[in-house]
Amino acid sequence: MSHTICYEQPLNERVRTLLRMEYLFRQIHHALSGNSTWDSRSALQALFDLLALTGRNELKSELLKELERHTVALNRLRQNPGIDIIRLNQTLDEISAACSRIHHFDSLSLEAVRQSDFLCAIHKRSQVPGGTCRFDLPALYHWLQQDNAVRSRHLNEWLAPFAPMREAVFLALRLIRDSATLRPEIALGSFFQRALDAGAPHQMIRVLLPASSTLFPEISGGRHRFTIRFLTQPDPNRRAVQSTADVAFELACCTI
Repeated sequence: MSHTICYEQPLNERVRTLLRMEYLFRQIHHALSGNSTWDSRSALQALFDLLALTGRNELKSELLKELERHTVALNRLRQNPGIDIIRLNQTLDEISAACSRIHHFDSLSLEAVRQSDFLCAIHKRSQVPGGTCRFDLPALYHWLQQDNAVRSRHLNEWLAPFAPMREAVFLALRLIRDSATLRPEIALGSFFQRALDAGAPHQMIRVLLPASSTLFPEISGGRHRFTIRFLTQPDPNRRAVQSTADVAFELACCTI
């Protein structure tokens, strides 16, 4: 188990979308590792969220722009003394392969998933509180009674068209996270603020705290600055309040 907790704050809409997609892909992966009907239900709900999130026509071009932006940024590093050229070329090859798969993305297969009568009926009822009960959707209830291997096969078939997107999302976020080194900082009175160069491509703020900490950060940021307040909430039934203590933490401003 990790001894630290990492909190992340996106600084633009594209990274917000990447983080949401990563969250859904991880949720689906976790659900598929289970055997119960509740795991299959969880995977279906995440699939519906993913279909909604990827419904924008420009998402494919947004992913390509993000990967191409990384290609340009990394190619600039070739002139830096001491750069690991072998590792740089390997990363550029990864980006090139991911771009190629996005270019050849099978949109027809994804549209077939989106138009599936079985999935559409479940999605419609899932928007009603408790609407996917066994008497509401006998077809779903029947499917859930199938062997887990059958359910997993169907789920993987529905998820297969997302594979190029998943690869691109995980690669882009890995490059963003690796673009900055965590450094120790102190938030005096649990408040920290730093100016940002508006001309630099800032992507994400990352804050690490010990897993044993009773505090959590509330991060807000824009093009010019970001602020961090450290809050405490020992009782979830009561409102969180800002701590008054000085807080040691680790910070990374991911810029690439």
